[in-house]
Amino acid sequence: MSKPDPTSTLCYPLYDRDCAEERLSKLRGVGVLRIVRFLGKGHSSIVLEAELATGVHAAVKVLRADSKRDSLLLECLLMKHAYPLAPEVIACGDDYIVMELVSGIPAVNILRQGENVATNVIKILSSGRGLDILGIDHKELSRADKHVVITHKGTVKIFDYESANFSDRPHNLSRLTSWLLHRVLGLDLRSTEITNLLKKYKEAGEPARREIFYELVTHVIEILREY
Repeated sequence: MSKPDPTSTLCYPLYDRDCAEERLSKLRGVGVLRIVRFLGKGHSSIVLEAELATGVHAAVKVLRADSKRDSLLLECLLMKHAYPLAPEVIACGDDYIVMELVSGIPAVNILRQGENVATNVIKILSSGRGLDILGIDHKELSRADKHVVITHKGTVKIFDYESANFSDRPHNLSRLTSWLLHRVLGLDLRSTEITNLLKKYKEAGEPARREIFYELVTHVIEILREY
């Protein structure tokens, strides 16, 4: 039996050839040569692997046909602003984002294997701090198992800006710290200096947040030495 044409998933969960061809035409207009394979799906979008006319492979995020969202343009703008913490955007439209295809491993997998824990935790916290500085509130990083990847080059990429927005006081660092230390590493953060520092960080503005961040990292390193 032949494998289904991955192009047919462009209007998932509908398998409407006219709809798929219309979307493929848009993608070809921004350099997509063909759809290679289906990578995954979420509540409002799907992700596909595509080959570009240049020969490079890219990821393509496409709105599901049953999505309640009407556009990916804000997400595209947020990703462009967040780069290089976010994957690099190649092209975007109302119903698609063509972006770099990131090669890496979910951070949660690496950390639970005990691989370079302290180094990777600090990298991830620094990425959260980076988003805070940029004024982007991701909102989904308190459960970030699918959103944070360590690339094969050792850098951190943060994915999925569907719920994100611009904010004067984002809380990415606070959410990532709780996720990393409590949910991933299983450490009890109640009544610790970490908790106090996170509370101060949430209430502070720049440049006070910078100093609190340095203090937070120092305490995290101390905790991880005993981990």
